Amino acid sequence: MGQPRYTVEYDSYLGLDRWQVVPGERLLAPSLPAVRPTCRVVALGGGTGLPILLQGLKTALFPAGWTWVPKRERDRLTAIVTVADDGGSSGRLRRAYRVLPPGDIRNCLLALSDGDPTMAAIFNFRFSGEGEMAGHSLGNLILTALSQLESDFSEAVERGSEILAIRGRVFPSTLEEVVLRAEFPDGSWVEGESRIPLVRRPLSRVHLQPEDVRALPQAVEAIRAADLIVIGPGSLYTSLIPILLVKELAEAIAGSGARVALVMNLMTEPGETDGYTGGDHLLAIRRHAPRVPIHTVLINSAPIPEMLIERYAAEGAAPITMDPEPVSTLGCRPVARDLLGVGPTIRHDPHKLAQAVLELATELPE
Repeated sequence: MGQPRYTVEYDSYLGLDRWQVVPGERLLAPSLPAVRPTCRVVALGGGTGLPILLQGLKTALFPAGWTWVPKRERDRLTAIVTVADDGGSSGRLRRAYRVLPPGDIRNCLLALSDGDPTMAAIFNFRFSGEGEMAGHSLGNLILTALSQLESDFSEAVERGSEILAIRGRVFPSTLEEVVLRAEFPDGSWVEGESRIPLVRRPLSRVHLQPEDVRALPQAVEAIRAADLIVIGPGSLYTSLIPILLVKELAEAIAGSGARVALVMNLMTEPGETDGYTGGDHLLAIRRHAPRVPIHTVLINSAPIPEMLIERYAAEGAAPITMDPEPVSTLGCRPVARDLLGVGPTIRHDPHKLAQAVLELATELPE
């Protein structure tokens, strides 16, 4: 008897860094829209949101009957991931080895994984206890080791992609070391992605240091060839905008001719988007990347259970409401769908989100 088929599924009950290997048939979303085989989707982001989107799109864009994805077909789905993270295991490795932060990349690789379940479990393993390894993800360590063996972080990611037999492609936004800097209305500032939410004050702008970083050429090419570009979901100032601050990527989006969609977050984030409406998110993106068009905004229409709202309110988060004026002023088309996942956390459902995204793809010209 051959090895059973499986998929690596995001477990919203346990959080971002917990992925489970599920034996049996590939999990399929019902009634997915038919998308032409040549359609290319590029997803931008990082953190907790991007892997959820990728999990759903992986299932939808690649035929369930394929036991492996030919390299020439992997460009159907491309993830471009922020590299501004400086907290947790990624931050420790970044400071110790001058490597780009591997954590968000690793989570995207796991979301797209379709290879040996043992390798997926290895990449997902996190050390516990109180020793020097405590808190480190083994996948982060493997990507760090590969980056030293290859002397090129993008090649390390490619090797990780091959190990996990991913469906799609994952690219860092840049190969340069960047620091995220936030400015506040009184002129003060703070540096470091992990420190920004701790200040708990309204932000006016964020910047990359240095500002003139070069984009990864493969990421630019993917955007230029894209039919649909999806921004988010993800932390506005620490995951989404940092990618758009890479000027070559923003220029590529502006000149691509692709349909651009923003997936609106479900909740505000304490210390980052306190009190923000959906319109405030759009205006912040326009302020930082004025040439990047947003044609469509995907909005959740399903009610969030009151018990969860109360629990999140204790941490300073609230549901995001959509104000129609900025949406109309900026020329965006709002599309409301049930995008809510089921469980004790407030998260997008990967398959519902993929279905909504692919509905946009069916509107594209042949």
